[in-house]
Amino acid sequence: MYSNIDLTDFYKNLTFKYFETYSLQRGIAYEKIFKDKEIRFNQLLKKSTKEILTSVESKELDFLDSQLNRVQFLINENKEKHYSAERIKKSNSSEDEILELHKILSIKTQKTPSWMCAPIYRDAIVFYNDNNEVVNVLNICFSCEYMQNLNQEFIDADESVYENLKNLLMKFGHKINSDR
Repeated sequence: MYSNIDLTDFYKNLTFKYFETYSLQRGIAYEKIFKDKEIRFNQLLKKSTKEILTSVESKELDFLDSQLNRVQFLINENKEKHYSAERIKKSNSSEDEILELHKILSIKTQKTPSWMCAPIYRDAIVFYNDNNEVVNVLNICFSCEYMQNLNQEFIDADESVYENLKNLLMKFGHKINSDR
């Protein structure tokens, strides 16, 4: 059984030079692509009940299933960014935003939210080292108040962290209140 990682422990063990913030799985363009994928998925699914799919169709069905019916992260297991990802902010180690983020990620966990829904990660923070390599990621769902890291481990955080992160990311230009 896996145990969740506390946000303060996650942050304490994180060494990074700068961070970037991303928005994903939102907006009109994303919604159109998602709807098109749903239509194609349903076509293939219907066809699979009547006849055997070609190997190409079978792979496409599996791929669409993974994109439509599983939790999506900013960076997948192949180290590829989500097709809908849009970089919103890049910060350097000397900027005030790092200090503001530090304050938020250092908030002691006292009361963790406990929603029963599956997260839809629409915001993320990517941490980079001196060599511009990804060190870790915080995938954030503000609706469910969930976070997961690059290894898809759940991160426990105090409920106040989500409101503070939301305000910070909105200050950077994230359109969090306009989801879907």
